[in-house]
Amino acid sequence: VIVGGLTVDRFEDGRAEAGGSVTHAARAAASRGMRVAVLTAAGPEPPARRGVAELRRLCPVVIVEDAPATATFEHREDATGRRLRLARAAPPVRLDANLTASLPSRAVLFAPIAGEVDHSTLRAGSAYAWRGAILQGWLRSTVEGAEVTPVPPHAVPAPLREALGTFDLLLASREDLNAGDAAGSAQQDLATLRAAFGRSPALVLTDGSRGAWISAAGSAAPMAHVAVPRVLEGVATVGAGDVLGAVLLVALSRGEPLETAVRNAMAAVVDFLEERRHPY
Repeated sequence: VIVGGLTVDRFEDGRAEAGGSVTHAARAAASRGMRVAVLTAAGPEPPARRGVAELRRLCPVVIVEDAPATATFEHREDATGRRLRLARAAPPVRLDANLTASLPSRAVLFAPIAGEVDHSTLRAGSAYAWRGAILQGWLRSTVEGAEVTPVPPHAVPAPLREALGTFDLLLASREDLNAGDAAGSAQQDLATLRAAFGRSPALVLTDGSRGAWISAAGSAAPMAHVAVPRVLEGVATVGAGDVLGAVLLVALSRGEPLETAVRNAMAAVVDFLEERRHPY
């Protein structure tokens, strides 16, 4: 089960496409034979309705909360990389006991795009044996009409941090943490996540083409590094973290050790991105 908002993504060339974590994760999971249920929210915009129709083609179960408008991001590129502006705020996506009963699964992945999942929805996920979350949607500002900026983990509201601290897997990127050469090491970034969310979850911190840094659940051992199987050039990497989170959580729920699961999930991400060169 994947829980999070759908988006309308607007680009500098005038395109408007459906996106969001649920879209990218569902595409990858469904194409690899996984049965995926999606819980999301969307408004009436044509790109959003096309996105909902695609989800319904890919997934056996899609529950869409109707909203006045869909979360909308404006994308642009400059010398510093990708910049995002939140043109429309994300409508809430809610999971409760009745919905969990109608969505039986071994694992649930919470993947908000702009803070639309609250702590009560996270706690409703306790009905699932395996729980994971992609932190990006809580680690970014959600001011409508403003450029998106990083939010440090310790600034995430305490009820959310406490709920996420009970999870099996938390996934973040160094970009989420506004990290880089001047912002400290990957080890410091993982320590920041540990301080914010406790020792219970396994942590995976992605680092672009440099791979990922991992810390096992409950472990005080030094972090481990997993390299990417190969570096791709000239392929958009939007959604890579969403694909990684979905494939990784399923692998963990099947009993794969963390490092093995991360290595295999990263290979699946590379394959998924490679498919963008030849979509048909």
